Amino acid sequence: MKELIVLDKVSKLFGRHEAIRDVSWRISRGECVAVTGSNGAGKSTLLHLIAGLAVPSRGKRIVSVSNLRIGYVPERFPGLRFSPEEYLVHAARIQGMSRQEALRNIEGVLSLFQMQQHAKRRMNQFSKGMLQKVNLMQAMLGAPDLLMLDEPLSGLDEPSQHDMITVLGEIKNQGTAIVMSVHEPLLTAALADRVVVMKQGLIIRDAFYENGEVAAGTKLAFRGISPEAMRNLEMMNGFLYWISRGSPSEAVVKKESSDDFLLYVLRAGGSVISLQPLPEEQAKRLEYALPALREAVEG
Repeated sequence: MKELIVLDKVSKLFGRHEAIRDVSWRISRGECVAVTGSNGAGKSTLLHLIAGLAVPSRGKRIVSVSNLRIGYVPERFPGLRFSPEEYLVHAARIQGMSRQEALRNIEGVLSLFQMQQHAKRRMNQFSKGMLQKVNLMQAMLGAPDLLMLDEPLSGLDEPSQHDMITVLGEIKNQGTAIVMSVHEPLLTAALADRVVVMKQGLIIRDAFYENGEVAAGTKLAFRGISPEAMRNLEMMNGFLYWISRGSPSEAVVKKESSDDFLLYVLRAGGSVISLQPLPEEQAKRLEYALPALREAVEG
């Protein structure tokens, strides 16, 4: 596969803080890379450097193809008082499209995301899932060679997460390269070819992703425990993976260990919302390589 972007011994400083340290990395056409790591590990800064939104303090960012088109999806997208159609027209003009090209491309992304019926509604009435679709649509308007996503599932409920994964799968199948920073394993399981693990501004692992066996188990939903208790929970025997680390939090654990996890949450001052078997079909969707990602949920 042809390389699109190469980072050669890149570092990024903010004052005296070195957010990225001596990173060498590359992305090729059609590849999907999941960037994982705890908060503050440098994931967003790495995405900014890859996309050209930040300039390296040291090292080089090398673009290997001419006229490379990059689409960027930030983590947060506000509920503006525009309709999606109005907003996308403005976004297309900023990208230098003619009116005819803009309208054609807007019609295409509205169809791809099944948002035609919402095209003229005000976005300040939208759910987080619908706003995230518009966020992704603006990045896809110019048919990018490389799509950058910063925590694309953040704040989405489970049905919206699966909708987003379906759309991103279609985008990947069209040959678009994807780099995404992630916490939840859903996107990694569905799309990733490689997994990058970051810690304190360094890439400590960059490996091809390999699915493990289906991790069937019990889904535990809860809220109200401290970050330290969350870290301890994921180190317990029988922990399999997170579905969500938000509020409420959802984890999948081995069936035979579920009572231990329930008691731990209660003793840590939390409240249990539900404890139920994970359906086999959903377990297959959530399947991921536990050894490759356990480091990514540190802290």
